[in-house]
Amino acid sequence: MMVRDFQSVVGIEAREQFVDMTGHLPDAVVACVGGGSNSAGFFAGFLNDPVDIYGVEPLGRGPKLGDHAASLQYGSEGIMHGFKSLMLKDENGDPAPVYSVSSGLDYPSSGPEHAFLHDLGRVTYDVIDDNDSIDAFFELSRMEGIIPALESAHAVAYGMKLAKKMGKGSVLINLSGRGDKDMDYVIEKYGIR
Repeated sequence: MMVRDFQSVVGIEAREQFVDMTGHLPDAVVACVGGGSNSAGFFAGFLNDPVDIYGVEPLGRGPKLGDHAASLQYGSEGIMHGFKSLMLKDENGDPAPVYSVSSGLDYPSSGPEHAFLHDLGRVTYDVIDDNDSIDAFFELSRMEGIIPALESAHAVAYGMKLAKKMGKGSVLINLSGRGDKDMDYVIEKYGIR
């Protein structure tokens, strides 16, 4: 809650700046979701607005348990680190092993506020796999000179797909981190595109 509350400043300021720049609210906002404190704070600026909100989880290598960390898509109710939420569980009901190209998203649960927003249907939660997030990492870097964190690259990939699907309107994407920390790994594993 503390991190979400501090991070909500980003959502409030993003909303204000977007309205100042365009004269209207965005049609959609997108953020990546692992544990979810950053995205919960970003979403806080828009929850009471007529804006579509999308949380993007890591599909990793695919939908098989152990190949992703998409607890809101594939999890069930459970207790993790003292809170009840949706979580990925193994056959014994314990936290399942998870995977994502992004170490910041490989967590087998998500904060209870995301589970609540999921159940309410206020936020649409979806997934992006490793390949799409890596493509978005390079695309944003090349086109805008902004190197996103691999976590945020999931939101960029989803935002790009959403914008194509919408055809018109505006999508505001939360870049919750810089990609400097990921450069060595990306270049070693994927080269330079």
